[in-house]
Amino acid sequence: APRSKAERAALLTLALGVLLSRGDERFGLVATEAEVPRTGERQLMRWAGILGTAPESAADFGAPPPIALPKVGRVVFLSDFMGPREAVFTALCRKNMGCSHFIVGRDHAGVGDFYPADGDRALFGDLGDIGITPVFFNAIGYNEDSRRYEDVDGEDAVRSISGTQVRQTLGAGKRLPDWVMRDVVQDMLLDEVAAGRPLFYE
Repeated sequence: APRSKAERAALLTLALGVLLSRGDERFGLVATEAEVPRTGERQLMRWAGILGTAPESAADFGAPPPIALPKVGRVVFLSDFMGPREAVFTALCRKNMGCSHFIVGRDHAGVGDFYPADGDRALFGDLGDIGITPVFFNAIGYNEDSRRYEDVDGEDAVRSISGTQVRQTLGAGKRLPDWVMRDVVQDMLLDEVAAGRPLFYE
């Protein structure tokens, strides 16, 4: 059965712990009994026990609690759908990598209607200059009358572009309309599907 996002995050976290243990590094898990950085297999087993027994009711969103880091300590975030603050955090990471601009999608890191639709823009606006320029995109679709890509604004002629539809159609070995994806790109992806290689990770 497909793993949930929380299960995938736990698996990635445990894999990271394995690598750190093999490198004889000290590592901890914030806000748990394994928070104090330690090295060795015993610490790894603590991680496995915590990550493997997280209750279903555990909160799966929100910022981690503040902690004091060792002087040369590092923090790894496995985040998804943390809303506007995640968009800003990711933008700052890109800035630190030398990027000058950061693309913010129509619902960057959102969860349904949990966050306001314009939350990303509002937060970037409140923060002002953070050293990287956000580039905002609205939801777009294809206008079959004008044969142009336009903002989705309720016009019947504008066909929305759905990432879910793209994944399901290609995953089933079927073709999409050429206004969704160029044929040369579809040919390459459909060859991967026909060869039995994974195309998408849900």
